[in-house]
Amino acid sequence: MTRGLSANQNSYLAGDSLTSFTLIHISINSASDLYYTDGPFDVTYNGDTYEAQGQFLGISETSETADLQITSINIIVSALDLTTVQTLANSNQINQDVEVYRVFIDPTDNSLISDSAGDEAILLFKGKIAGYRIEDAKETATLTIEVNSQFTNFEKKNGRRTNLGSFQKEYPTDFGMQYSHEPLLDIKWGKK
Repeated sequence: MTRGLSANQNSYLAGDSLTSFTLIHISINSASDLYYTDGPFDVTYNGDTYEAQGQFLGISETSETADLQITSINIIVSALDLTTVQTLANSNQINQDVEVYRVFIDPTDNSLISDSAGDEAILLFKGKIAGYRIEDAKETATLTIEVNSQFTNFEKKNGRRTNLGSFQKEYPTDFGMQYSHEPLLDIKWGKK
């Protein structure tokens, strides 16, 4: 199935050799978003420059089914750069948007293969950051970012815990839940 690929892209895929890169767009709460590629040089797509920085190590595979389910991928980034860890490994990144694209490169001039409408990239995955973990090894460290698809967990109960720590993740200077752990036995419900 061609999934709506252009004639140029289909003829390129039918060729003998393929050169393709993965593009990752991670939204951030700060001034600018992150644009990474696994290619050996920077790639410009849709007015944004995806950097070939060597920190983006790869993504896990996902499979499609006909069942309604939460699809997730893991984006693996080097955790050796302190700036990357400080940017991505914090609770403000939860629920931020992530887009994963695949582009095909013409090896003669390093241009993107596109159709007449200018569609150069294929959207492989779109979702939101659900969590992260840092794994340390003897000589390296990796940051794994879990990204869930737009179809989130329909059975999960929304809300938060009623304690100070959970409340201050959203409102760091508010101490309104400071005494939430103390039981209140004198609350009267209903009529006297």
